[in-house]
Amino acid sequence: MKIAVVDALARGFGSRYATFDVVGAGPRHVAGVAEKHGETVLLPYEKAVANVTRLREFDVVMISAMSGDFGALSRLTSRLRKSGFKGNIVVGGPISFEYTKLLLALDIDYVIVGEGEIPVDKLLQKLAERSPDLTSVPALAYKNSEGAVKLTSSHLYTPREVLALLEPWIRVDEAYENPQVYRFYVEVVRGCSNFYRPLLKHGGYECVECHNCRSAVLTKRLGCPAGIPPGCGFCSVPYMFGYPRSRPIKSIVREVEGLLAHGARRIVLSAPDFLDYMREEFVESLILTDPCNPPPNVDAIEELLNALYSLEYLRSGRAVLMIENIKACLVNESVGKVLGRYLKGTTVHIGLETGCDWFNERVLGKPIYLSHVLSACRILRESGLRPYVYLMYDLPFASEEVYVCTKKAVDQLREVGVEKITLYKFVNLPATAFENIRPETANRKVLSELKNLVNRYNTAMKRRLLGDKLEVYLVESRGKLYGYPVKHGPVVFIKNRPESASRLDGCRALVKVVDIEPRFVRGVVTEVLEC
Repeated sequence: MKIAVVDALARGFGSRYATFDVVGAGPRHVAGVAEKHGETVLLPYEKAVANVTRLREFDVVMISAMSGDFGALSRLTSRLRKSGFKGNIVVGGPISFEYTKLLLALDIDYVIVGEGEIPVDKLLQKLAERSPDLTSVPALAYKNSEGAVKLTSSHLYTPREVLALLEPWIRVDEAYENPQVYRFYVEVVRGCSNFYRPLLKHGGYECVECHNCRSAVLTKRLGCPAGIPPGCGFCSVPYMFGYPRSRPIKSIVREVEGLLAHGARRIVLSAPDFLDYMREEFVESLILTDPCNPPPNVDAIEELLNALYSLEYLRSGRAVLMIENIKACLVNESVGKVLGRYLKGTTVHIGLETGCDWFNERVLGKPIYLSHVLSACRILRESGLRPYVYLMYDLPFASEEVYVCTKKAVDQLREVGVEKITLYKFVNLPATAFENIRPETANRKVLSELKNLVNRYNTAMKRRLLGDKLEVYLVESRGKLYGYPVKHGPVVFIKNRPESASRLDGCRALVKVVDIEPRFVRGVVTEVLEC
């Protein structure tokens, strides 16, 4: 078979609206599985939608998308069919939990619901055999001959031992022009350890206050008599991906080494919480459902980072390593020491959501308090990392008190040196406790004050960059030049065009920051380092 895997993640209605330099791990995993069944290519959405006639030669097109990407998905599948494509179209990714909507609204054949490693393997095997019986393929949704939507089984979690054998697609230079520019995400942990739940008596749920989700017996947290999905009320990760399963060091190092050999220079170790890495080893059942206890497996984290820095590109500084999310309650001095040794100068994201502890714990189902975040940011900052903090607004049930507490928290975050605060809007997502609960749109006055406060905060922090030199990768788009900081940070709008280099797209350069805007900074290239 000839198989095309399309990365449509974060494409919205057909174009990226943020994080232009991010390449998620999921499509590379699917492409790695597909390669066992035939000639496989991996394409970013932009290449696929611009040249759908090329896709007519393939037997199967597999598209990975998120809930917000329905517009982009609709556009691509429609163009595919209009171009004369007669093969199978398979959709997967976080949007897959809306499989009924997808199958009824789009001209597609199958939806892989949830994690794809096992279902994709079995589906491609059946398609290669031209077998009409797909009932043995788990977590597969399709329409039967009467047009009714059928699901072979509920979604399943890829076992730890299967994750250990993953061989994700690494030939990124075949899929992406100037792969050195992108942040390639490498999954180190699948799933989330927060199996708390919102204590809800709303939205179709009736919490019975059994507190199983807060039990000291971690396996008790898996089930809820009221059927409330696990985790933070706004997040689908624990339901979709289960509790944490870590990949072995050798597997991760092999993948990173392959990516570097194919031109990648910015690697992000991806996990809902990087500090969950191998923390399940401290739990007898390996079922880790407490986000804060036991403490991090610092030895395993150090062993992983040390093994990665044995790779020449990372050891020499020609490539950089980053992490993304961590839970504040797991950060201690030992964590700061290890992360500072290997990841100095890189960003790290922490979710606070609100500055109101009782609201976080009871309403959101997130046992992360302001004190945790302040302590974590102080430790990380002192260790040479750059903490970013997430806050949310329009959350269900958020009162004026919640926003007032959050405003006060912003001042405290300033004191511990948080580099950026990201204030983002709550959106109902499938497979979450808040899926059917409307956003809270009252309290506009205090919310407006919070937005203005965060904007002023971020502007003041950017102002500190004036006159600084940042190391960036240059990207040309529609005749304009942009810089993406090598170790992450605000996008730089470049004001000059050096004549010393014949081409600048993909070059590594130093830029001096000369002006700031709310969402980016402006700079001039002072030196082209590498092209």
